[in-house]
Amino acid sequence: MSLPLVSVVIPAFNRRQSLGKVISPLLDDPTTGEIVVVIDGSSDGSFEFLNDWSSSEPRIHPIYQENTGQALAMRRGIHEASFDVVLLLDDDVEAGAGLVTGHARLHSGSDHLVVLGYMPVVLPSRRIGGQAASFIYAEEYELACTIYESDRTEIFPHFWGGNMSIRRGDALMLGDENEVRLGYHRDLRFGLQCEAAGLTALFDRSLASRHWHERSLRSFAVDGGRCGKDRGELISEFPELATALNPLVGNMSRGETVARYLSLPWIRPIASPIAMTLCSWAGRLKAWRLETALALALRRIETAHSFRRFSKIVARRNAAS
Repeated sequence: MSLPLVSVVIPAFNRRQSLGKVISPLLDDPTTGEIVVVIDGSSDGSFEFLNDWSSSEPRIHPIYQENTGQALAMRRGIHEASFDVVLLLDDDVEAGAGLVTGHARLHSGSDHLVVLGYMPVVLPSRRIGGQAASFIYAEEYELACTIYESDRTEIFPHFWGGNMSIRRGDALMLGDENEVRLGYHRDLRFGLQCEAAGLTALFDRSLASRHWHERSLRSFAVDGGRCGKDRGELISEFPELATALNPLVGNMSRGETVARYLSLPWIRPIASPIAMTLCSWAGRLKAWRLETALALALRRIETAHSFRRFSKIVARRNAAS
């Protein structure tokens, strides 16, 4: 039985230097029907680069739009896709051999399926200071994969996108173009929307790719703030998950309990810069365990602080409406 052709959709933002590495393996896969790259307001020549490439490779379909965020860029790419199966890749994920064909094979004869592939973080052979975020991300991702393999029903509530496929018709039913933009938990929202729509989740480790993750300590702290904001937003959309999403309740670890108090409005302006400074020094001294612990503390402080702040904003907005 012949496999369906696949539309690969890649939302991209200022990735000119890495787009060649991301796209080239996809062109080698015979099941790749097209590669729709939505350039989300980039100013680094990404669109011009892809436009030139598309003159010799017609399967590359670059689209430029003003910056709207990854979720809406992905939605635009799905709308523009030509084929029934859509593979959604992040712009820093490099496909392994046969990735597109593997996704197509799992969708062949199956309806209403969401397939997650494997995308481990590419870690340096020798760690240097300032890389704590990537090591933390890698460990947390592997934990999520363990959860996926132990209980398929936990895939959507712990959803990590970046290497996932879905039927185009199913994807078009999800979400709303007017939904509030999320800066961190857009993958989780997508997973929860899939679950609410009655789709089935599948994780397959053989659908391998490589994630070229990079994040500075300052960006990692900003991610913590975005995480807290998005959790407040998601609770308003999925109130049944209020306890699971609230970083201030539940059975918290010692570190989470400490971060809860350090995130209080009169403490956080002092605690957060101190944690960042100590973390930077720990990295310089190659005290990796301490650097990791301090980076986690910094993220937790920013998450709890942001959650407190934006939960009140979301509550006032919902009350007004």
